Amino acid sequence: VLARFYGCGSPFPPLLEGLTVLDLGCGAGRDAYLASRLVGPDGHVIGVDMTPEQLEVAERNLNSQMARFGYEKSNVDFRCGYIEDLGAINIADNSVDVVISNCVLNLSPDKFSVFSEIFRVLKPGGELLFSDVFSGRRVPPELYDDPVLHGECLAGAMYREDFRRLLLELGCRDFRIISSRRI
Repeated sequence: VLARFYGCGSPFPPLLEGLTVLDLGCGAGRDAYLASRLVGPDGHVIGVDMTPEQLEVAERNLNSQMARFGYEKSNVDFRCGYIEDLGAINIADNSVDVVISNCVLNLSPDKFSVFSEIFRVLKPGGELLFSDVFSGRRVPPELYDDPVLHGECLAGAMYREDFRRLLLELGCRDFRIISSRRI
């Protein structure tokens, strides 16, 4: 699991006990397993990734992780799908307490759909916490189309002002940057 972890931060709130957490771009499951421990045996975690090879690693380690936590049954459900269309993998409206994501949202070519889906599945009062790469200006198209820079999570970085505007367009007027560092 750790050998296939590609995150860039730690998007976890302090209190998750008993909640439903959605991990977007869960990969091999590292953050989904951390969330599993934090929500406890009465909580639930849904990990979503579009890469079957990554999900195979996550699934292969599911039983050992649940045993490590002392859980009688799994509280993690891994699903293969796209973060732009969570309905296609049966994630219902207003069904998630917290959405987390670790350096994945910048990889999506359709950020409007991603954030629309996030706000659709979040319960009223729910939270989105994510770590990602942002840009101080718009990424030029010739860099955005570069597959190496895209894979390194740089070319798909959102311009912070475009992100603010996108959230406003979707009705989210309250967002906070908890920490920031240059890369």
